[in-house]
Amino acid sequence: MDKKATTLVVAWFGATFISLIFSLFLSVYLSTDKVVDSQNQNFKLYSALPAGNNQIFQQVDYLDARSILVRNFFKKYNSPLQDLNTQFIEVADKYELDFRLLPAIAMQESLGGKKVIKDSYNPFGYGIYGNLVIKFASWEEAVEKVGKALKQDYLNQGLNTPDKIMAKYTPPSLASGGTWARGVKSFMQELQ
Repeated sequence: MDKKATTLVVAWFGATFISLIFSLFLSVYLSTDKVVDSQNQNFKLYSALPAGNNQIFQQVDYLDARSILVRNFFKKYNSPLQDLNTQFIEVADKYELDFRLLPAIAMQESLGGKKVIKDSYNPFGYGIYGNLVIKFASWEEAVEKVGKALKQDYLNQGLNTPDKIMAKYTPPSLASGGTWARGVKSFMQELQ
């Protein structure tokens, strides 16, 4: 073998031996555990919140389905009360009434405000006995005051169903077999 070939073989074996030793040391170095000081780390492994001035806004608009039910109920009967649907719900919530009770009484007493004493704005027939007529300044006032009266004078006294309310609200209906309560319950059923 000539000198050039021998040098090439020796260089090849030398480079191979050095590469093998370097690989072993690198493998041992990389496989050993190292403790890193946490104060020197300037990065986050995980961040759930966006950084900087990024802002996320979420707005949820919702409609109370009860309000829609009341509006559609009055609209079906072409009632002048159909635009008061939200107030009926607010008053029911305020005085802890079944949301269907006031609209049902208004339908039973006046076909939803279509048959009322002139300028009385009293679709509930509330406080009307012969010549005695309670009048309100507006439909809104009637809904508020009758809702409050139902809570104070009826529900708080344990009169919490149309049948029980009827005995005090419209006593003559008792003699006719409870037609008022049946009518109110029927209208309440429509609002389900």
